[in-house]
Amino acid sequence: MKQLSRKPFVLMLKDDSGEVQPIPMDPNHVSAENALIVLDEYSDTCWVWIGRNVNMPTRMHAIRIARGIQKSGYQIGVTTIGLATENFVEMMQKDETDSQVAENIDAFKGALDGKWSFDDKVLAYRKEHEAKAIAGAPAPKQVPKPTPTSEPTLVAKTVHEPPKPPATPEPVMKTTAITDGERKAANLLLATVKNSDLAYIERVEREGIAGFKIEVPGVMVIEAHPKGNYLEISPGGFGDSETAKKIKADYEALVKKL
Repeated sequence: MKQLSRKPFVLMLKDDSGEVQPIPMDPNHVSAENALIVLDEYSDTCWVWIGRNVNMPTRMHAIRIARGIQKSGYQIGVTTIGLATENFVEMMQKDETDSQVAENIDAFKGALDGKWSFDDKVLAYRKEHEAKAIAGAPAPKQVPKPTPTSEPTLVAKTVHEPPKPPATPEPVMKTTAITDGERKAANLLLATVKNSDLAYIERVEREGIAGFKIEVPGVMVIEAHPKGNYLEISPGGFGDSETAKKIKADYEALVKKL
């Protein structure tokens, strides 16, 4: 396990039709009906459980979100859980007859077994394994500089330098003009990352024009295509959630400064 400056936690997340929410860790949630992501700091593992009755969209969403959470962790209050988890274990219950999948499922259930205490209602930990805070890394050793045994004798020499070759002119870098539409696209990305913990960007093309799709899980899915000085955004309303409205408001404020 990686060394932590705090006690390790286990966090269970449930993916319910594209909405990922933290829930109190309970082995009874490991069922045919649920898609779960479990960040386990005791084993430095991101577990992904897909019950056999979970539909395809939820299954794909859970796996995709888990990959992102494995790298960036999940924040509860001021604590980020499972940051850069080393191991990633995906378990499809429908494949439990496979020996490797069955072995992973047994290890997963074993990791959740036992008595747990909770911080912030959803951060599970074992009292007997609380980690002591790390005071800090030891100071690096100071290597003394060698002391000369005697003063060096300076001898003056005449150095004849060869003539310098003529300076080669620096290459002129060609620049490509950036359109207002591309600037607006950059502002849209900036407004998105300022207001969301997790966002996916995907390159898309429409009618031969390259653009991109932004998906903020559970918040909005939009496409943007720069066309000269114009940025076409679909759907233009962004979404009905407060976060989507905030992204739109920040984007429009940035565009006004162009």
